[in-house]
Amino acid sequence: MNMRKILSGVLLIFISVVLTSCAINKLDNSLDYKTDYKTACKTAGNAPLKPFAETLGVDEFIDLRPQGTTSDAKKWIGFIPGVLWIDFVSENPDTYTGFSTYNSFPFKASLARAIYKDISRNNLFGQVFYLPENRYVNTALRLEGILRQTTLKERCYYYGSGFYAWCTRIIGLPYISYEINLDITLRLRRLSDNEIIWTHELKGKREDRYYNIYQLMVGKDNKHILSYNFSKILEEKMPSAIESLEETLARLNP
Repeated sequence: MNMRKILSGVLLIFISVVLTSCAINKLDNSLDYKTDYKTACKTAGNAPLKPFAETLGVDEFIDLRPQGTTSDAKKWIGFIPGVLWIDFVSENPDTYTGFSTYNSFPFKASLARAIYKDISRNNLFGQVFYLPENRYVNTALRLEGILRQTTLKERCYYYGSGFYAWCTRIIGLPYISYEINLDITLRLRRLSDNEIIWTHELKGKREDRYYNIYQLMVGKDNKHILSYNFSKILEEKMPSAIESLEETLARLNP
């Protein structure tokens, strides 16, 4: 009788752990980030320019990413005693990954909105508008973006075999790592003559390693792991883009 109670208790605990581990917190999928470009200029010993009087409109980005699937990119990579790992390469991680659904729809609009908020926050122009929400506003300049690639390489680890891999995840063993790439072309269009006066290639890469299911559930800073890393790429790369933009505008408007 005692043995039956013990087995029932163990089974109840196991079922509880499985059910609770399947619960997913509602994480932030936005790509918002913050840069303090003016402070960075002062720290570097450079005097930031005054805000340009022109009005700027930030348009929704164009999505030119390859519409590939992950099935062709799945590879058996290697086997160390007791540990097998597989790589998945996703061309569109905002739509689907080998781990789980990650929906930051629409991703191209999220990128544009994040950059719009950061430019507004840093007071680079007299006025900044987000064009998808202000279609009929008159602006002198328009910031456009071409989303070329958002590649995610997932490395999934299996201890022993896939048959009991879920059990190892339940007890908290790390089993996944990420390699993330972002490739965007930014360009500034002068609307008076429809000429593109500035172009900048924004490319970034981040690696985030050895997550277990509990870490994935809580994310980072209340963000989904992928949103967090894409936001960090923007945070790291946008100051140089803004510096290049300011130099171009200063040259055209002495």
